[in-house]
Amino acid sequence: MCGENVISAYSPKNRYTVYCPKCWYSDKWDANSYGRNYDFSRNFFEQFLDLDKAIPHIALFQKNNVNSAWVNYETDDKNCYLNVGGHFNQDCAFNQYALKSRDSLDNFWLIQGEFCYENILCENAYKNVGSILCFECQDTWFSFDCRNCSNVIGCSGLRYKKHHIFNIPVSKEEYEKFVFENLNGSRKKFAEVKKKSEDSWKKFPQRALFIERCVNCTGNVIKDSRNCREVYNTEKSDNVAYMFFDLDMKDSADVTSVWNGELMYEVIAGVTALSRVLCSWQVIDHSSDINYSGVMVNSNNCFGCSNMRKGEYSILNKKYSPEEYKSLVEKIKKQMDDTPFTDKKGRVYKYGEFFPYEVSPFSYSETVANEYFPLNEKDIEKEGFRSEDHSVDINYDVEVVIPPDSIGGVDDSILNKAIKCEVTGKLFRITKSELDFYKRFNFPVPAKSPFARHRDRLRFISEHMKLLDRICGRCSLPVKSVYKEKEFPIVYCEKCYQQEVY
Repeated sequence: MCGENVISAYSPKNRYTVYCPKCWYSDKWDANSYGRNYDFSRNFFEQFLDLDKAIPHIALFQKNNVNSAWVNYETDDKNCYLNVGGHFNQDCAFNQYALKSRDSLDNFWLIQGEFCYENILCENAYKNVGSILCFECQDTWFSFDCRNCSNVIGCSGLRYKKHHIFNIPVSKEEYEKFVFENLNGSRKKFAEVKKKSEDSWKKFPQRALFIERCVNCTGNVIKDSRNCREVYNTEKSDNVAYMFFDLDMKDSADVTSVWNGELMYEVIAGVTALSRVLCSWQVIDHSSDINYSGVMVNSNNCFGCSNMRKGEYSILNKKYSPEEYKSLVEKIKKQMDDTPFTDKKGRVYKYGEFFPYEVSPFSYSETVANEYFPLNEKDIEKEGFRSEDHSVDINYDVEVVIPPDSIGGVDDSILNKAIKCEVTGKLFRITKSELDFYKRFNFPVPAKSPFARHRDRLRFISEHMKLLDRICGRCSLPVKSVYKEKEFPIVYCEKCYQQEVY
C-alpha cells in the first residue's frame, strides 16, 4: 500500500500481496471488500484459497509493537529484534516464546526474565545464563532444574541454594574467583564451563518427566494443570489434549502456540481471550466463534475468512445478518461432509479436519515443521509438500572477520563488519544493542549465527518430545521419561525425586 520496502514471511515467489503492519492495521482498506458469495458447486477449500490469494496479508504478524520491525508472531514489543512467538517484551532479541521479559537475548521459552542469555524453559529469571528448566533463580550459570537459587554454576537439582559450583558449596570468595577466572568474556572458557556443567549434570538423578503441581496429566514440561493428555510445554491448563507450547487453556485439543483460550480445536497461534475457535490460525484479541479462518483480529462469528479485523458474521469475508450467517454456515458444513475434499495423495478432508496442505502459502522448508520434524527432499516430495531454496549467491561488499576470543578485544568497528558462522558458513552481523549487551555482562561475541544458535536450543526441545521406557534409579520401577540413558544415566520417578531432591 505505502510502497516501502518491507520484511515479510511470504516469499515473493508465492505472489501474495503483503502490507506492512502499519498499513494492514489502518482504515485505508476493508477486508470485507474482498468478500465473495459462496458457490455450492465448488469445494470450500478451493474457494478459501482463491480468497486467501486475493486479499492482502500482513507481512509479519505483529501488533502494538514499537521499533520492532523484525519480529513475527509478537505483540506489545518495544525495541525488539528477531523475536518470534512472544508478547510484552522490551529490548530483547533472538528469543522464541518470550513473555514479559526485558534485556534478554537468545532464549527459548522465557517468562518474566531480565538480563537472561541462552536459556531454555526458564521462568522468573534474573541474570541467568545457559540454564535449562530453572525457576525463580538469579545469577545462575549453566544449571539444570534448579529452584530459588542464586550464584550457582553448573549445578543440577538444587533448591534454595547459594554459592555452589558443580553442586559443591563454596565460599563467596571462591565463587567470585571462579567467575573471574572462567566466566571472564572468553568464548573458549565459556565453552569449557558449559561442557563441564553438562557432564556434571549426568552425575545426579534427574526427574523422569517434568510435571509439576498437576493432576491427571501426561506429557512433559507441564505446570499447574489438570486433566491434560499428551501435552508438552503447557501451563495453567485444564481439560486439554495433544497440545504444544500453550498457556492458560481450557477444554481444547490439538492446539499449538496459543495463550489464553477455551473451546479450541485444531488451532495454530493465538493470544488473548479466545473462545470457540476451530481449524484456524493466527487468531488474536478477544475473538470467538471463528471457523476455518486465518489471521483474525478481534473478530467474531466468521467462517472461511482471511485477514480480517473486527469482522463479524462473515463467510469468505462477505458480511451477512446473524440469521443468514447461521443458516448458510450449516449448509456449508453439510456440503463439507457430503462432498469432502481429496488432495493429490488421497487424503480426505471433511468438516472438523484442518486445512489441506494445498492451502498453505508456505513450502515445507519454510515452516517450523521442518525444524521439529525435518524431512529430506525425497520425503517432502512423497508427502506432496513443496520445497523452496531461498539461498542466494551474493558477494557482499563487507569485511569478514573472526571475532576475538574475548569481548575485551572487541570495539564498535565490528558493527561494520561481517562474521562467518562457524556452523553454516553464512555471514551475519552484530547489532549495536547486541554488542552493548555482550559488553555489559562480559559475554563473548558469538561465532555462530542467530539461526544456528536457535537450532542449538531447539534441539533440546525437539529431542524431548517422545516418551521412553526407563527404570527409576531409586525404586527400580518402570517409568516413562523423555531422557535417553546416555543423556542422563539416572532418572527418578516423581515420587522418588520428590523424596530425595526436594
